[in-house]
Amino acid sequence: MLKKIVFFYGPKYNFRRRLPKNKPLTTISELAIYSDKKMREHTFKIQGKRGGDAAEKQEERLAVPCLVAYSEQYASISESALHSFLSFIDQFEVESLYLQNPPAHLAAQFRNMHSRVKVIKHEYKTLNFESLKRIDREYQLAIIGQEEVKRRLLTALYPLAAKKLSKPLVLLFYGPTGVGKSETAKYISDVVGQKLFRRQFSMFHSNEFAPYLFGGRHTGDSLAKDLMERESSVILFDEFDKPNPLFHSAFYQLFDEGIYEDRNYRAEVKNAVIICTSNYASAEEARERLGAPLFARFDAVIEFRPLSDEALGVILAKSCREEAELLTAEEREIISEEELCASLRPHVAAGGDGVRGVKRLVREKISEALLDRALRG
Repeated sequence: MLKKIVFFYGPKYNFRRRLPKNKPLTTISELAIYSDKKMREHTFKIQGKRGGDAAEKQEERLAVPCLVAYSEQYASISESALHSFLSFIDQFEVESLYLQNPPAHLAAQFRNMHSRVKVIKHEYKTLNFESLKRIDREYQLAIIGQEEVKRRLLTALYPLAAKKLSKPLVLLFYGPTGVGKSETAKYISDVVGQKLFRRQFSMFHSNEFAPYLFGGRHTGDSLAKDLMERESSVILFDEFDKPNPLFHSAFYQLFDEGIYEDRNYRAEVKNAVIICTSNYASAEEARERLGAPLFARFDAVIEFRPLSDEALGVILAKSCREEAELLTAEEREIISEEELCASLRPHVAAGGDGVRGVKRLVREKISEALLDRALRG
């Protein structure tokens, strides 16, 4: 009989900390394999017998001191077993049950056992006033060439730091590629001290995006499931402008209430920063392309302008310094940081590929110099 039932909602690293240290752990995947094996063995045995042997069945019930299910392991269970999960585990003597991010229809099977179910939700770190002070001090050093963004960003982040929001803070960044939009999201996540949750929307094609957004089979990937497993309160939807506008309605409830549901999962995203990046040329274009209903749900719309020649020069010097630090002592005799920077300066100009383009030029120039020396040697 189940004595302890724990539902944990959050990332794997914290779920593992909650597992008992004094009991052997059996995963749901291991139990599914064992059950399948026993079913095949029983099928062969029963063919030569009349009726069932209750005593034998009772002896075959496996004792499971602690059954554990990680988020990714529900895919190892058949659809029918998932929808009759209690019946499935009733084949065994399970004492304790720990489930990470259980699908909604699985969790619903425990409604009549609510007095024995302990629900634990991961507490995410979020921005505070010390975070804002750090951003005020450091932003222009971390994100070069976007000094005007800092004030608008801090203003937008203030309600979250002041704990005045009961929903996520939703920001739209727009501007050309390679000017610091995604890097700003990474920087904010670093300030909070968490690993950025990032989804690159340009990678999804329409036929793949629908089940990912709305949920398909429980064995497939989904945004709701990924949000439940995230480690950060900073969420980046990169290239948000790329998917078909037909999918925009999927984000209404997430942006309004911090709830994202599909047919299998229900994710809660409160006290979070959701950053959507885009390559729109203006706020007006963003409103027109996204549509008024979605555009109105952004708490702030922030422009990232093209990088100036001066900013690109600073980025070039920084990139040369960072790449030079990775060279061996022998390689530094071949490549001079100062000469590298001087040789590339005429090739770095506004209107190019921004930060990414500069970094690519530096790496290519270093590789070219090292290759020439290797071929001559």
